[in-house]
This record gives sequence, C-alpha cells and structure tokens, in this order.
Amino acid sequence: MKAFKRIPKAIFALVLITAIFAGAFGAQAVFGEPARAAWRSEVQIPAEIIFQQSADAVFLLEMFDRQGDTVRTGSGFFISKEGLAVTNLHVIQNAASATITLYNGDVYPVRGVHAMSEAYNLCIISIDSDENDWDFLPLANSDRIEAGNSVYSIGSPLGYVNTMSAGIVANANRDVDGERFIQFTAPISFGSGGSPVLDALGRVVGVASSSFSYGQKLNLAVPINYVGTMRPGESVSLDSLLGNE
Repeated sequence: MKAFKRIPKAIFALVLITAIFAGAFGAQAVFGEPARAAWRSEVQIPAEIIFQQSADAVFLLEMFDRQGDTVRTGSGFFISKEGLAVTNLHVIQNAASATITLYNGDVYPVRGVHAMSEAYNLCIISIDSDENDWDFLPLANSDRIEAGNSVYSIGSPLGYVNTMSAGIVANANRDVDGERFIQFTAPISFGSGGSPVLDALGRVVGVASSSFSYGQKLNLAVPINYVGTMRPGESVSLDSLLGNE
C-alpha cells in the first residue's frame, strides 16, 4: 500500500494547466505584494481526490475497559508506513485496550503507546499487526498556515467511519489557557477527536482536539508540528498505563 492513490489523467491535466498559469503569474509578479501573493499560492487538490488519497490512512478508534465494555470512540491516522499513528491523549486515557477499524472494515488491536504529551493532548500509538507498509498521511508545516486557508477533517464522529467535512482556518494562532491551537470551521462532533485536519494539498496541519459546544463551528486543532517534538520509545500497553485502577 502507498500513501497516495494515482490521480486520474483528466484531473492531473487540469492541475498541470493550473500550475503552468500560476507559474506564469509568479514570473510576472516580481515586485511588492503581487509577488508575495504569487509565492503563497499553491495548486489545490479537489476535495474528492484528497479523500481518496487519505481515507485508507484514517481509522476509527474504539476503547475498552478491563471488562471489555466500550469506554469511548475516537479517531486517528497513520504517520508512517511502519504503523505509527497519532490520536489525542484524551481518546485513549482510562482504556485497558483498543482496536482500530479501517475504511475497508478491517479491524486490528492497538499494540500500545510509544509517546504521549499531556501538554499537547497527543499520543503516538502502534498497531498489533505484521503489516509494515501502511498507508500514511504527509505532514505539513503548521507554522505556515494562515486564516482563510481551506482545511478538511476526516474522522469518525459518533462512530461514522471516515466522515469528511470542509471549512477554513478561522485563526491560525488561537490562544486558549496559554496553549496554542488552530481554530477551524470544518464541523466535528464527539468521536472526531484525533482526526487529521488537512490542508488543500492533503497534508496534515493539525489534530482535531475539541469544540466549544456553546458556539457554532468553533473547533480547535493541535498544530501538527508538536508531533515532531515527540520521540517515540518502546511500546507500552494501555492496560499497564492504568496501573492498579
């Protein structure tokens, strides 16, 4: 499996023509703000193509207690072909075990946690499987996003696997209780925690984390650059993290 599917020839031709015109505009815009605007512009991939190339790398997470009862559901996504994946820390907390369900319906147990950060509400997990060629998502530089950029979320709200929603970045540097978040408008719901927030090129810019229930489309994502500060170690099982609880 690969991270991206082959883009149909018709779509590729359209993207190529758009790129040529964008390049021509950039060559003419040498001075001042027009040149800066041309530098910022990038060819956007149609939403349906972003979904097609991303769907197999996103999964539903289901957490269980020691009695095997469901604790909660959430979302996650692969960031390496070896099977390392990202979700929110709050998604896996207080769970003794977990499984993932892929877009094609395959179910795998979660092997354990390799890194976690309470400050960023993030964790890196792995899957218990001999597979070592997982589809995974490319990561963007979240420091470069701006208000108004198009974004997409793909996750499992209320357990509905691989639900896609669209919106924009409402604020690229939203401070909430001293922590930096990306505020975005793509709708999310319970179970969307851990979903990738993708830019118009299908790259992850953030991890959907929370919403303000008393507002409309007031959603927060943890910048994906924070994942780069985490150093995965040996796998630790979810049950062992519970201790003697």
